[in-house]
Amino acid sequence: TNAQTKELSSVSYHRSGMRFDDCTDIRVNKTADTYTLVFETGRDENNTISFEIEKSDFDELSTIVFGMSKPRKERHGYVRDLMKSLQVSFIKNGKTVYLNYSINQRKDKKTAELEKQAVDLMYKWIDRYKKQFEIRFNYSKGIATPTEIVAHAEPADLVEDLGVFTERLDPDSDIQCGGRNDYSHRWRALKPGIVTVWLHEVSLGDDVVSNFTKDYEPSACYIIDENLHVRYSKEETLAAQERFKKQQKYNRRTE
Repeated sequence: TNAQTKELSSVSYHRSGMRFDDCTDIRVNKTADTYTLVFETGRDENNTISFEIEKSDFDELSTIVFGMSKPRKERHGYVRDLMKSLQVSFIKNGKTVYLNYSINQRKDKKTAELEKQAVDLMYKWIDRYKKQFEIRFNYSKGIATPTEIVAHAEPADLVEDLGVFTERLDPDSDIQCGGRNDYSHRWRALKPGIVTVWLHEVSLGDDVVSNFTKDYEPSACYIIDENLHVRYSKEETLAAQERFKKQQKYNRRTE
């Protein structure tokens, strides 16, 4: 069949907006038996990450892009404040073929859907890679509740606070006031050590921040190893919570 004579070499995704630094590039390459992904965001070279992916990952991407129809002509006269393109290169009968898909082409529904799947899959690998080096504390919060989530990590120099990410939106949130959304608060590992995280839902307007770590129980402890890989530690978490309870008892006795 046609698919057997085609061998995927690389897939590149580029996206850029109006701002100079609003750009993303993802490149997946096959060299010999190694499959590599390079991810660049913004204009800062320090924002580049690269890592190897499995052959099975690459094969999954091959299946998706080989299902796409050939690119159609560009529609001229379009000025867009958003540029998106996907370039696919493969070897067919000993020759390298390049196909370039862009936002300015008309696409059949199947090809547009497959293009989205290919990009989503590459982002999934990037997320999977980043996850190893991050503390991700998942929580759920009511949509209409008059509360806020306060999060804190110590020692602060071991991690960089990445903020809140939406994991899942309640599909019925606009219909009912009792819906809930799922989030994760994330920190990136900077140095090896043990990090304690506090995450609590508090009433709006409460001044909790000043004594937050003294008034609230630690939520979780994580160990960052020499390679900056992060893992949750049940033992350290229980020990930190035990220390907090003892301190609370002591404080009550001395008040």
